[in-house]
Amino acid sequence: MKKVLIIVLVLGLALFGVYKYAYQSHRDIGKEEAAYTVQAKDIIKEFATNAEEATKKFLNQTVIVEGEVTEVEDKARTINEAVYCIFNENIDPLKYKIGEKLQVKGRCIGYDELLEVVKLDQSTIMN
Repeated sequence: MKKVLIIVLVLGLALFGVYKYAYQSHRDIGKEEAAYTVQAKDIIKEFATNAEEATKKFLNQTVIVEGEVTEVEDKARTINEAVYCIFNENIDPLKYKIGEKLQVKGRCIGYDELLEVVKLDQSTIMN
């Protein structure tokens, strides 16, 4: 009887651990400290020069990217034709128009070799 109780207890603890791991809270990129602050032209240069090393450095890191808006979408802005920033909500189309300086914090999700842009998600505007 004791063996059955111990097995049930151990199994219950293991299932609880798996549950807590699977349903842990998501990162809040807006509140995280940025690992890097870079100019858009510099981050794209790093990926163009050595994509493997830049991926190791930036992938899944919180970064602040500074530059000039070159493309406008409802939930995204492109900075210096090099960094594509995806936001969680729509941005007022009259704010942060083409040509304006922008500072964005987001999580680097990689480099798109086809479009030659670095992508950030969960972005927030810092200025």
